[in-house]
Amino acid sequence: MAYTARDDEGKREFFDSPEELDRKVTLLAQWVRESRHSIVFTGAGVSTAAGIPDFRSGMNTSLNTGPGVWELQAKGQLRDSKHRVTSTTRAIPTPTHMTFVKLQQEGLLKCVISQNCDGLHRRSGMPKDALFELHGNTNVERCNKCGREYLRDYRVRVAPGVHDHFTGKRCDDPSCGGYLMDTIINFGESLPTKTLETSFDHAQKAELCLAMGSSLTVTPAAEVPQTVGERQQRLVIVNLQRTPLDPVARLRIFAKCDDVSKLLMGKLGLTIPEFRLKMYPGGEGAPGGTHTSGLSLTSLPLSSVGRSSSQLSQQTRG
Repeated sequence: MAYTARDDEGKREFFDSPEELDRKVTLLAQWVRESRHSIVFTGAGVSTAAGIPDFRSGMNTSLNTGPGVWELQAKGQLRDSKHRVTSTTRAIPTPTHMTFVKLQQEGLLKCVISQNCDGLHRRSGMPKDALFELHGNTNVERCNKCGREYLRDYRVRVAPGVHDHFTGKRCDDPSCGGYLMDTIINFGESLPTKTLETSFDHAQKAELCLAMGSSLTVTPAAEVPQTVGERQQRLVIVNLQRTPLDPVARLRIFAKCDDVSKLLMGKLGLTIPEFRLKMYPGGEGAPGGTHTSGLSLTSLPLSSVGRSSSQLSQQTRG
């Protein structure tokens, strides 16, 4: 995948001045209040503050996680120990993730459409029916027979082959017994049809699309915010690097995602919820329809995980 590393100009990072950032986020807050159908589109950049490296940041990036995965591969280098990174299973949702949870609860956000498979949007408490993970979720496996899904507190992908998704487990339903597959979408594989179609449905209705932390170069996912921009609706892009969709954006913000989220919530008069992780064992003791904002579940079907709200023991606000 090293071939996806960007050229020097593509890796260049830009920062708005404090005054310019304040002006832009003031306008964004106004648009959030005015919009009747707002959506969010996210990429790896929303999770770097959680310690998960992105893919395309350059060797001289300002991010604490250091260069992107593909950048290091292209350079044939290993990540320096000074960079702060963690695994997707140990990472906790950032203020940006929790901002989206609050906006959805307040009726200011219809859904989050994400390219990320790190599971942080689900862990944050974003309701399943308001989250569309285009590239899958590293913590979710699905029965190939009945379609039942299972949310785990560990990485479910174990298959060595790129296009082999069997996790080695079977469906718990005695009347089914199908094979469980990871949900990760690798390069060259088709995105889940229903998830993609629903995402485009939202893009066709959206008056505002906030695209955060994405290079907006991977299709067909990037065509979701592109649809909003080409409909001449309000496409707002937050990313340190330039993107190919900048020409159709109504507002372009050069800043880190958490900085924008904290400023936005302040202007909206809303508090970013704390993240508290509640642990539930799998099996018969697992709660059904429990209202939590952090989920760490083993062997619990997604159908029994109710809508989530923000309650959580580890604080993510800066």
